Amino acid sequence: MNSVIEQIRLRRSVRAFTGEPLQARHESALLEYIAGLSHPFGGKARIEYLPLHMGSAPVRLGTYGVISGAPAFLAMIYDNSSALGKTGASYMFEQALLYCTDMGLGSCWLGGAFSRSNFKKLCNLSPTERLPIVSPVGYPVAKAVKPPTPADPALMDRPRKPFGATFFSGSFGNPLTPEAAGSYATPFEMVRLAPSANNMQPWRVVADAAGFHFYKTFSFGFASVDAGIALCHFEQTCRELGLSGSFKALGAYPEGRNAAYVISWVR
Repeated sequence: MNSVIEQIRLRRSVRAFTGEPLQARHESALLEYIAGLSHPFGGKARIEYLPLHMGSAPVRLGTYGVISGAPAFLAMIYDNSSALGKTGASYMFEQALLYCTDMGLGSCWLGGAFSRSNFKKLCNLSPTERLPIVSPVGYPVAKAVKPPTPADPALMDRPRKPFGATFFSGSFGNPLTPEAAGSYATPFEMVRLAPSANNMQPWRVVADAAGFHFYKTFSFGFASVDAGIALCHFEQTCRELGLSGSFKALGAYPEGRNAAYVISWVR
């Protein structure tokens, strides 16, 4: 299994698939992996695996033409009554998509270009459950995929903001440099590489003596989802590098300008 850092660098959005069903070894490994995931902040969430053929019967799941040839989908479902429900579910979902990347499977975050009613019928949602995100999963069309290397900057689907535009030292407006971030420069870089809706990159982080304080901007409706992806990249990279700490909600942490406090990483 590749390192988390390699998985993050190799991940890219895939929208064209061969149509080949997942091999039994890939399907069973994926099912086992998603069954072992849990909400990182104590909420309730689950990931459903939805193959497009169950026995001989085709399953109809519409994505309005943006995806072709996908043999299966993953659906992200969370309980809306739990704190940080959507954010934690997004953390879990990114773990699943990085695992797909590690197996050579393509995926793509979809938040608006799919028929929710068709997906909901297969997922048996409770009254408090929501289904905001799905992803196709399958084998990418070879001509649509450039053979990647971890150091290849072309792996990023779109350009990312400069390091100091999203990470700050002490307060907003004071850019944090990779040098000042020290051993946490790599986890921050993995946050910078995280995918986000319309490439808005709505996460902001303020570093101080207490730790790192994560925010989401008010600029886009999927900010809670994107924050979850960023938190996943950060914590999983920290664990891989042996950087100790944990996420903790600090009671009255001040709001930023046009940004809402999410959670803190306490060293």
